[in-house]
Amino acid sequence: MSVDELIQAKMYRLEELKKYQSYYGPNTPYPVIVEINDLEVELQQMLRLDKMRSTRVVKKKTVKKQQDKVPFWRMSRATFDAIATIAFIGLVFLFGSIVFAAYVRTRPHQPHTTLAYVNPGDPPIPTLRPTFTPTSDPNSALLTASEGAIDGTTYLPTPGEAATEVPTPVPTLTPSATPPPTDTPLPADTPVPADEPSLAPPVVEPPVAALPVTSAPPAAAPAAIAPTSVPPTPAPAPGFPFTVAEQGNREFQRTNYHVITIYVAAVSAGNIPIGGLKVIGDHVPSGMHVESGLSDWNWSAINCLDCDYVKQGNVKFEPGTFADGVWNIYLADESGTQLSSAVPLSYSADPAQWVWDFVVFKKDS
Repeated sequence: MSVDELIQAKMYRLEELKKYQSYYGPNTPYPVIVEINDLEVELQQMLRLDKMRSTRVVKKKTVKKQQDKVPFWRMSRATFDAIATIAFIGLVFLFGSIVFAAYVRTRPHQPHTTLAYVNPGDPPIPTLRPTFTPTSDPNSALLTASEGAIDGTTYLPTPGEAATEVPTPVPTLTPSATPPPTDTPLPADTPVPADEPSLAPPVVEPPVAALPVTSAPPAAAPAAIAPTSVPPTPAPAPGFPFTVAEQGNREFQRTNYHVITIYVAAVSAGNIPIGGLKVIGDHVPSGMHVESGLSDWNWSAINCLDCDYVKQGNVKFEPGTFADGVWNIYLADESGTQLSSAVPLSYSADPAQWVWDFVVFKKDS
């Protein structure tokens, strides 16, 4: 059996064993694994020997062919390579010369400018710039100032004449008579202010013309001066049993949820959740009116337990999606009676300004 046939038989056997190994996987018997390793080593050795033998044969044949081959024009390989390189460089130079000559012949013609010699000691000669003075038509007759235009008028100034002075009217301030002061009687219930020194200069009243004296009816007896009354005290604001004790910080309340969410805590004076209450909100400017469900007696409304900024309440108020405006919310009982003052919360339709809120309504006692 030749070496090639032996290699082919061993490769066939190795393929069968590998199929057996792929089928059983880690449960392949140990003798099969040993035989696979032995076959791989033998095949590597046999292939290496066969390759070395074929390489030696090829080298011997190549040496013989090189010895039998006669060099071209009896020149060595290095000389032939040098000649080919020089020829290639010359060909490139020839093509470059042709392209440059074509560019020179086809470029636009530029007028030849002469250089004038200037003595450094001579003063510089200024270059006159062109002026845009209109030139008259030589075929038409010229008009003079005395002849005028076609309609007999001319708009050119007459030489030797002075400008005509035109008076400009200046507005004047006409003083008006100051009306005499009138004594307006004060109401009976208005307190009369005490005399205080005035820092303003005294006002000089203009003389009033004397009026003719007429007989007047007898004056009535002076009425008794009414006692000074105290202005009424404004009514106090309605008191509510609940007040706003805390509001969340919107810097830590950013959200991407499209519905407005407000966590409310209705607690007693001892910070204990109070159930049976609800949150009512009125929107400005749409006028929407929304009421929440009833609050619980425990902390059932939580924004997030595993967040850095945790807020807990006992009722959640969700009036709707974000829109431009203000929601005025307040605490009420089950029948809708208001128990706290309104808290304004402004919102925007811009997603970059969406926030959730937290409000604590605490009972006073």
